[in-house]
Amino acid sequence: MTKILKSREFLVLILLVAMLLAVATQNKAVLYPFTLINIANSSLFLMLIAIGQMFVVQTRGIDVSVGAIAGLSAVIFGFALNAGMPLPLAMLCALATGAAAGAVNAVGVVFIGIPPIIMTLGTLGAYRGLMRVLTGGSWIESIPQNIKSFAVTRYFSVPLMVWAVAALVILVAILLWKIRAARAFHAVGDNADGAYLLGIDVKATRFAAFTLSGLFAGAAAIVFVGQIGFVPMQTGNGQELKAIAAVVLGGVSLMGGTGSVWSAVIGALFLTAVDSMMIFLHVPGSWNNAVAGAVLLSVVVADYLIRRTVRNRQLAARAAEMARAEADAEAQRPTVNRREMAR
Repeated sequence: MTKILKSREFLVLILLVAMLLAVATQNKAVLYPFTLINIANSSLFLMLIAIGQMFVVQTRGIDVSVGAIAGLSAVIFGFALNAGMPLPLAMLCALATGAAAGAVNAVGVVFIGIPPIIMTLGTLGAYRGLMRVLTGGSWIESIPQNIKSFAVTRYFSVPLMVWAVAALVILVAILLWKIRAARAFHAVGDNADGAYLLGIDVKATRFAAFTLSGLFAGAAAIVFVGQIGFVPMQTGNGQELKAIAAVVLGGVSLMGGTGSVWSAVIGALFLTAVDSMMIFLHVPGSWNNAVAGAVLLSVVVADYLIRRTVRNRQLAARAAEMARAEADAEAQRPTVNRREMAR
């Protein structure tokens, strides 16, 4: 319990609640259940991309192509639906597209040795260009109603997609907790050489991280198309940076080895809530990115200062304990010497 209270996720969650309560003093509609549900629903796209990004960042990598992968998956999903494919099969096409695009990144990073930022910047442009080639630069409209009805269906006033993503998040969290091999992501990010000596397949772990990043981007594309009912060419634009911000905000270190699925979830919820609060406070939308960036920096800096203070206190306490132990040892030495002389 103490570990949870000291975690970055808990800090961001407290700040999220504090922000909602503060804005509620100006507009009570913020705390209406309908409003909170809509914030959660609006965060699903970013949340899924951030979960995929989490795996890559945990292994000390970065994937700036996730937004483009989501856009490409959305295009394939739209084509599949308009071709008359059943919804489940069209979903599989979107997921397969995302996983395949992520695997391409993995091949370049893991087997060829291209730095992740360079590889994914290259595929970012390639996937965006492929979107334009496939669509001819036009939007994909007239999406069948089956995916739209899936998005608007509600149970207990909560959209079905929110329930579905919540179930997916819980499933992923349980699998990462229960499956021993899932700990390899943390181990590789913390110390790749040490992980290799422990018998962990470092290449396979990194390959899986990039592939999972693409897979979750494909899942995000399904949610996005279902929510808006068409596929614009701007699908996923800028989401890669928001995904990185979400995971860092939630507590995933860019140096790898830390963080969880809840880091991505809470970070995505927080950034989405910031955008929503700007609306309730009647702040122009042009301020959204500036405010979100300022909040991100504030949280990260505050967390760093708190952790540094705690670490310094722990080091000081340890140094004081060692000094006391040395003093006690020095005090006992004369007594021992006198006993030896008496003998």
